[in-house]
Amino acid sequence: MKKLILTAAAIGLAIPATPAFADDHTPELSKVDWYRVNMIKWKPGKGERAHEIIEMFAKVDAALGYNDVIDFHMQTGDYDSIVALPMRGGIAQLGWAENPEGKKWEAEFVRQVGGEAKAKALWEEFDSLILRQDRQIGHIDRD
Repeated sequence: MKKLILTAAAIGLAIPATPAFADDHTPELSKVDWYRVNMIKWKPGKGERAHEIIEMFAKVDAALGYNDVIDFHMQTGDYDSIVALPMRGGIAQLGWAENPEGKKWEAEFVRQVGGEAKAKALWEEFDSLILRQDRQIGHIDRD
C-alpha cells in the first residue's frame, strides 16, 4: 500500500499542474488600471494651504502631460481629501527599486519651485498639514 501511495505521488509530481507555454508566449496581464489611493485628514484650518500646495503638484503633472490624478474633496466621512494617483507602471511598480516616473516628477517639481531646498521645504510643510493619512492600492477594470 505504501508503495502504491508513493508511486501515485511521484506520478502527480511529474505531471505539470498548468500547461506549458511556448518560449515566445507571455501571459496576458489583467486589463486594469492601478492606483495608489491616499485618504487624508487635514489638521484643523490647514486644508486651504494644503490645496494651494496640491495646485503646485498639479502644475508639475500638467508640465509632464499628466491629467489623470483624481482628487476628491470630501463632504462626509472621516477624511477631507481622497486622492487617487495612477500607477503608470502598473502593479509591477511596487517592486521597483526606484520609480523612473517619480524621479522625473521630482525633478520637474524642483525646477518649478526654484531648487531642492525649496522643494524639500514645501514637502515638509505639506506633511505638517496632515493630521492622519491612510494609503491603499486599488484598481479600475478596463472592460
